[in-house]
Amino acid sequence: EGMVRRLGIGDIVLRALLGLWALAIILPLIWVIYTSLKTNQEFFMGAWQLPKIMQWNNYYRAWSQLGIGKSFFNTIILLSGAMVLNTLLVSLGCYTLARFDFKLRNVIYWYIIGSYFITGLNTMVTGYILMRQLGLLNSLFGLIINYAATSIVFNTLILTAFMKGQPKELDEAAYIDGASYWQTFWHVGLPLARPSLLTINVFNFMRYYNDFMKPLLYIRDPDKYPLSVAIYSMAQAMTYRVDWVTLFAGFVIMMIPTIIVYSVFQNYITKNLTIGALKG
Repeated sequence: EGMVRRLGIGDIVLRALLGLWALAIILPLIWVIYTSLKTNQEFFMGAWQLPKIMQWNNYYRAWSQLGIGKSFFNTIILLSGAMVLNTLLVSLGCYTLARFDFKLRNVIYWYIIGSYFITGLNTMVTGYILMRQLGLLNSLFGLIINYAATSIVFNTLILTAFMKGQPKELDEAAYIDGASYWQTFWHVGLPLARPSLLTINVFNFMRYYNDFMKPLLYIRDPDKYPLSVAIYSMAQAMTYRVDWVTLFAGFVIMMIPTIIVYSVFQNYITKNLTIGALKG
């Protein structure tokens, strides 16, 4: 106690490598941000030069003229619907698997977990055929259902482990007081699982927000594009319309929600995953 451990050569090398890694991530972000505040003339005259006057109107043009605002609204609808639906499905299923003892319970659980090893590329063709047969193509509602369903496996792994650690005496006390299975789930199981539910929904947010392949595959109408596909479509359009600084402003708008969510919840996620692992 009171002694300071000296850093060894290995610690110094590791910290130096981590510092270089952090710079490799941060510097491109800084470059994109100050490039979004230039004029197009300044951008073509020198990509590394700082802007003389901050062009905040680039963000207004990106939001209104390039359609970032509409795509952002589509993304909010997509994320909200998929996260709510996935939370409902996963919480009900995991509570049943964790708190009730019935035949084939372990078979069902390991069947769900085993499907985690089937990659998304293997299900892309069959998923497209199924979405077409159900009439869910070119629909945000169809994409919401797809997102909610494809996230079940990973979230089941986390949430079931957490719910297994909840004291069963709380459920028994609720039954004695006359609560039904649904009331026990809603008033006892679900509130106790809030930390784990928050964790999986942060992962859901990151997964849905950054997904590119599924919206590109299932959505055809540009008015229904989420941000990931809209930014790609705008980048392709810049081949004929040279307005790169406005496109960079769109990049910054798209990055802000991800940075905020992960910055706020990163420590919370790590703590809750550790708790879930110990309880599982």
